[in-house]
Amino acid sequence: MVVGAVARVTETLRGSLGKWRLGTAGAEDRFGSGLGIQKGSWARGLLGSPVSYYAPAPLVMTAEGGAFAGGRVRLAVHWWELRLPAQGG
Repeated sequence: MVVGAVARVTETLRGSLGKWRLGTAGAEDRFGSGLGIQKGSWARGLLGSPVSYYAPAPLVMTAEGGAFAGGRVRLAVHWWELRLPAQGG
């Protein structure tokens, strides 16, 4: 169950974009939109309700108002995992 995703721009994003958004396929702004492109900008995309994924679902960065041409972003996803109890007595 994903509870959120975070991002930090570690090298200013270059290109014709003015801002960007972070999400997943079909929900491109799930974790934020209108995000800054300058080094040090960040996103803290906390979900109001956790979302369960049963197969890999990559994060998607989408340029707003243009296209990416370079830069770097560090991403992390935060989740809860339900584990089965150990077998045996």
